[in-house]
Amino acid sequence: MWLRRCSAPGVRSALLPLGLLGAVLLGAAFTPACATTQDDDVGEDVGEEAYTTQGKCDGLPRLKNLQTPPGVCVGIVTTGITFARGIAELPSGDFVLAAMGGWALDKGSVWILRRLPDGTYSRTRVAKLIDKPSGVAVGPDGLPYIGTPNGIFRFDPYEQTADPLPRRGAFRDTDYKQPRLKLVIRDLPGTGRHPLSRFVFDKRSPWTVYANVGSASDNCEQGASAQPPSGFPSPCPEAEGDNARGVIRKYDLSNPDHVANGFTVVARGLRNSMALAVHPTSGALLQSENSRDSINKRDASLTDHEGDLPHEEINVIVPGAHYGWPYCYDNGAVAPEYRGRVDCSRYTNPALLLPGHAAPLGMAFYTGQLFPTPYQGNLLVGYHGYRSHGHRLTLVPVDANGIPGAGEPLDIIRGWEKSADGNDPQGAPVDVMVAKDGSIYLTEDKNGTVLRVFFDRTQGDGAPMRPVAPTQPVVSADEQARCRDLARRTDPFSAVQRDVIDTACVSCHGVGPGYAGGLRLDKCDAVGNAKRLRAARTGGREAYVTPQNLNSELVLRLKGQGYPQMPAGGVSPEQLEEVEAWIRAGAPIPQ
Repeated sequence: MWLRRCSAPGVRSALLPLGLLGAVLLGAAFTPACATTQDDDVGEDVGEEAYTTQGKCDGLPRLKNLQTPPGVCVGIVTTGITFARGIAELPSGDFVLAAMGGWALDKGSVWILRRLPDGTYSRTRVAKLIDKPSGVAVGPDGLPYIGTPNGIFRFDPYEQTADPLPRRGAFRDTDYKQPRLKLVIRDLPGTGRHPLSRFVFDKRSPWTVYANVGSASDNCEQGASAQPPSGFPSPCPEAEGDNARGVIRKYDLSNPDHVANGFTVVARGLRNSMALAVHPTSGALLQSENSRDSINKRDASLTDHEGDLPHEEINVIVPGAHYGWPYCYDNGAVAPEYRGRVDCSRYTNPALLLPGHAAPLGMAFYTGQLFPTPYQGNLLVGYHGYRSHGHRLTLVPVDANGIPGAGEPLDIIRGWEKSADGNDPQGAPVDVMVAKDGSIYLTEDKNGTVLRVFFDRTQGDGAPMRPVAPTQPVVSADEQARCRDLARRTDPFSAVQRDVIDTACVSCHGVGPGYAGGLRLDKCDAVGNAKRLRAARTGGREAYVTPQNLNSELVLRLKGQGYPQMPAGGVSPEQLEEVEAWIRAGAPIPQ
């Protein structure tokens, strides 16, 4: 088998949940206690089996059906990593990988990947029971730093514990005794709609860390039923003040212990900075914004249904600047909740607008030599989004200082939609990393894979592709009729169908054969979908929805309580309220 598996039937060691680590140990180094746990962070092998592969990509199984430039290929590094997130390359050449494990508490883990002489990879888990690890970076000391909702820790994977990680060769098919973790930042809020941590080290001031603090709400709504103006106050309480959300914080780790003591807010009005990058020579800090949802709920003339509005953004961060969230979107357009109450000329506009709901979760400047001239020094951005503009890898041209605007974004990987026959899944790239050998690594959480993008100049010139309009699905006459009927309906579930299922669910659960999770949810099919959610399941399992029970499995999945959150990232408070209102009303099936 080309991949050396590392699933341990008998868990040899475990570690305290990081939430307890901060509260109990206050950042002191520690040796984990022993315990047992299920391997919830290791899923089924869903990479090579889920994707159609053909031939090799620099020795790895090559994904067959993606569209890439001539000479560019995508190979599978490893599979079965539940919610693969951040990745970084150590000075040793090993890779550190964060696996979030799902949205439930303390399901995450940290892995080491190592490429072997035959081109395959060996992997081992070195830490587990971590709460939602996401961001990964290598510090000036050459050690890996891992971000969680509540803090950032570092560790030495090769530390000489009783069972040290070998510095070369394949790993055993078991966990290693875990290294000591040192909590270096411990005051991230870890709550609300956007709890995940992403961070970068400054190039000119190596012990300076810039960390994302995402917003607690979608657009500062005060409760699920908020109405302007009182339900959307100005100023927004969470966006202002010393502990504001929707900001980038600056931490100084230059003291002898390299542990932060407080922070300063560098920039405000940034809803969720899940993609951050620092230019290698100018030191410019770039942020890619995951913009708001549900804008059409406040103004029906604005649409986010197919990913049109608002646009995602790339912002060049200027210390002290305010970038407009939640009051403004795009290039100084006033959010419908704040019309007549704010002046958007006071805020800094983005350097570049990206497609709506593309969901950029990772980006990096290309600093390698493997890929040809058009890539050199430009910005790689992964689009994680499930809607029509997402699931691709792009190249954003920048100037000599790393500032976007030198040209339109180009495609490196596209055609990553779920195939009509169900044989190939939709892709969802998260982190983007340039390795020392010039290849590009992607983590991909929807299907639990780590991928490597390689260029072979003997097979083509590798020139990035001009973007094309997203392929719109062919709509059958039956679906057109259902959508016309749905637009006229006013019952509670039809609202759920329009605002939740059609926008957040059908991209996965509406494609067959092999509907995701075995649950079929068709577009605009309010009657059929309500029946499916109410129906008992095979194996004696209860229905996804039990009338008047707000602990129904559908609600728990939407919240990420006890189940991996669906969809990844959750739904808005307004969407969740619509689902709960339907259940409270007895979950009636539309007539």
